[in-house]
Amino acid sequence: MRITAMIVAVILMFGGGASAHAFNVLLVGENVRESGAYDGFWLATRERDGHGAEESDGHLGGLDSYIFTAALGAAVPPDMDILVLLDTGEAPEIIVQKQIDSMEMRPSIAWAAVIALDFQRRYLEAYGVEAGPEARKGYYAAQLIDRYVRRNADFAAR
Repeated sequence: MRITAMIVAVILMFGGGASAHAFNVLLVGENVRESGAYDGFWLATRERDGHGAEESDGHLGGLDSYIFTAALGAAVPPDMDILVLLDTGEAPEIIVQKQIDSMEMRPSIAWAAVIALDFQRRYLEAYGVEAGPEARKGYYAAQLIDRYVRRNADFAAR
């Protein structure tokens, strides 16, 4: 089964957001924290680019990332840079705000399999339970955002 996720770029008419060296991510879905989606996402933000005296929730794409959650139908705060819609089937939908381009990322099956095996081990070590589907979806979304930010210098320069 091939898991895909769309990174859809949209322009919204509000400003705000985090500094050029940081960005805000809003995880949107029912029971985001209880389902494990937040934990899976957070685990991915701790894998690379960390530094001492860190104040953010972690790093994605070499930038500080701050993670927020909201239920479906809640108002989106104007300072969110990326929205992750978790209740969209197997794969999350990721909306990068204030961008003009759009792209679809399709990681190879081999890449997804290696990531999934390593993720299961690290999730079990971190939380003492096996990762469920929502935790995997949160982790996968963070991995896609990491790849997107690293490949798009315009995002960091916004």
